[in-house]
Amino acid sequence: MTPAEPGWEVEAADFLADSPLHDSDLSQEDYYAEPAPESPDERRRHLRLVREQARRRANGRRLLVSGGIALLGIFCLGLVTFHVLIAENQFTLDRLTQTAATEQASYEKLRLQVAQLEAPARIVSDAEGRLDLVQPGSVTYLPATTSLATKAGGPEPAGSAPAGSVTAPQGDADWPSIKPYLSGSP
Repeated sequence: MTPAEPGWEVEAADFLADSPLHDSDLSQEDYYAEPAPESPDERRRHLRLVREQARRRANGRRLLVSGGIALLGIFCLGLVTFHVLIAENQFTLDRLTQTAATEQASYEKLRLQVAQLEAPARIVSDAEGRLDLVQPGSVTYLPATTSLATKAGGPEPAGSAPAGSVTAPQGDADWPSIKPYLSGSP
């Protein structure tokens, strides 16, 4: 019977003053010896001495289980920390990707603006409209002569005249044919 069962009663004879729980007259051998067969009254009492070896084994098991639970808790905490770091890095990566896309769009917009500003039609219209420049009536192109005087760095001969003159086109109608001559010029 256990204390939870009805009818279990503590008898006064079980707790006599002349039967202490620990007898100091017992030797070491008596302490570790196997207990004597129990009588029905002693079976009813659940108090008995626990051997030192069994107590150590139980304490070892408790320590092992506690250590395992602690290691599992530390592992779970580390796993949560790792997931938090991954999430933070993903937010940073998303922000950098968005910034790169914005900067790429800005770069493309600026390239378009530069291309529009460099267009020959815009340059001619600004020169004629805003700066009041006009197209010349005729343009004279000088051919390159390879004489000894010019190779030596001396002056051109006085009688040399240009081979011919060409009239300038109106607007930029003849721009593709003129552009190759200007490629080396600033």
